[in-house]
Amino acid sequence: MYGAPVYGAPAPVYGAPAPVYVAPAPAYVAPAPAYVAPAPAYYPPPAGPTIITIGNTNDSGTHCPTCGHNTGAIPRKKIGTVAILWCLCLLFTVGAYGLCLIPLCSDNCKDTELTCTKCQTIKARI
Repeated sequence: MYGAPVYGAPAPVYGAPAPVYVAPAPAYVAPAPAYVAPAPAYYPPPAGPTIITIGNTNDSGTHCPTCGHNTGAIPRKKIGTVAILWCLCLLFTVGAYGLCLIPLCSDNCKDTELTCTKCQTIKARI
């Protein structure tokens, strides 16, 4: 109940001033650590532009096994086994509507033969 005495506590004296609450002394608290920004990372500047060359950079050409000279190569497109296999695959999947003949006309499906500029023999077939 309200106003009932608490057992073990001194009995309140009416008319006496209320007891003053005294807070205990605070324990020592260390100050928060200060934030220190890290040093900026150092990235060296790039050395220069990167030059990418496409194709054969050898000006003297490649070695021809037939004539024995370092000559250039002439690329020629020829119908090879890859183009014929694509034609057969398209014939069985699409049918005989003429679409199976597209690989014979497309340079991407044909083989590339590199021929010697001096003796006209085939150096390589890609």
